[in-house]
Amino acid sequence: MNVLLVGATGFVGGHLLRALQQAGHRVIATCREPRSQNGPGVEWRSLDLSRLAIDPECFVFPESVDLLINAAGLLSVDAAQLSRVQDQGARVLFDLAARRGVRVLQISALGASAHSDVPFLASKGSADDYLLSLGKTSVVLRPSLVVGAGGASSAWLAGLSPWPLIPLLDLNAHLQPVHIDDVVGAVLALLRQWPAESMVLPLVGPEPMRLSEVVDHLRAAQGWGAGRYVQVPLLGLGGWLGDRLGWRALNRQSIALAQQDNVADPEVLASVCGYTAAPLASRLRDWPTATVSSQRTVRPLMLAVMVLIWLGTAMVCLGPGYDWGLRILAEAGVQGAWATLAVIAGAVCDGLLGLGLLVTRWRRQTLILQLLLMAGYTVVISIILPHYWFDPYAAVAKNLVLMVATLWLLWTEPRR
Repeated sequence: MNVLLVGATGFVGGHLLRALQQAGHRVIATCREPRSQNGPGVEWRSLDLSRLAIDPECFVFPESVDLLINAAGLLSVDAAQLSRVQDQGARVLFDLAARRGVRVLQISALGASAHSDVPFLASKGSADDYLLSLGKTSVVLRPSLVVGAGGASSAWLAGLSPWPLIPLLDLNAHLQPVHIDDVVGAVLALLRQWPAESMVLPLVGPEPMRLSEVVDHLRAAQGWGAGRYVQVPLLGLGGWLGDRLGWRALNRQSIALAQQDNVADPEVLASVCGYTAAPLASRLRDWPTATVSSQRTVRPLMLAVMVLIWLGTAMVCLGPGYDWGLRILAEAGVQGAWATLAVIAGAVCDGLLGLGLLVTRWRRQTLILQLLLMAGYTVVISIILPHYWFDPYAAVAKNLVLMVATLWLLWTEPRR
């Protein structure tokens, strides 16, 4: 079968791409950025749904396509952007498919409705309704929370799992999480047994559970016992700040999603294509791992500590530690205006490094500069003021610890 897969580099789309290849289907995969290399059984095309919503001529629908799978999705606090990508752009795509008589499988979300107060669900629901109104045989697949390696929400939950006290957005709402392998399995089952008429199919796990129970399953897969949970305090303030600062994990939309029940009957899908999702615990074999989850927990804490160290050092050098800095320089034979300049310049440099860590696109370069600066400090002090190695508070020796920590942050910093 010739499949046009939209959103092939996303969480769901990436897993579907590999499964479709393994099943022997020919895939035309799309992503926002053009790719020059095609793999076995895969041809890449550039497609930006946000642009397609404005310019329907920007994408040429491929010939000889049997099925369109729209796996594109967006987690954003920008309602207008969500509408362009998940609704308006998807509508143009559906029109192109309908004119060619191509079947459509829309990967939506459980709870999607054009009348929802949640922009993510409203944009998905509006696109779903439009697709079903075209009169072509189409399927809208609405999964509950999808769990698995590569998912943004999954990574966040896995990162929370090692915490001794785990903050969650809600402790009461029920959901029926489904593993990414079951999303793939359901899609392949539908390809084998396509329904005779258009329909909306929920894709859910067999058992409702609270979000805390989902995290407990993740903890159990890593060899840990049940966790202790607390609801995030000041949710209203956090949601307001998240909307304005673009936080993906904490905003009013994510809070609304977390606080509503997300359940359905798993037998609906089974009655159509014979597929039933497995219990979540049985799917958690290779993911998550304690090493990766712990890294996701420790890394932001270590970054925060590094920022505090550099900014704190800058403030101390310009404040209560200013005279102390002059005395140390005097020991090294630097006095007067040069000493004053050195203390102030060092403080400014430390402050800039602390600020650089806060900016994602500058972080890698900042970490490299930190390593060079600490190595330089250590070498100079070792030559000119070697007695500081014998400081009972190990002021110089602690540089070695900070250098190792900085190296780890550099090695684990995602490349962009």
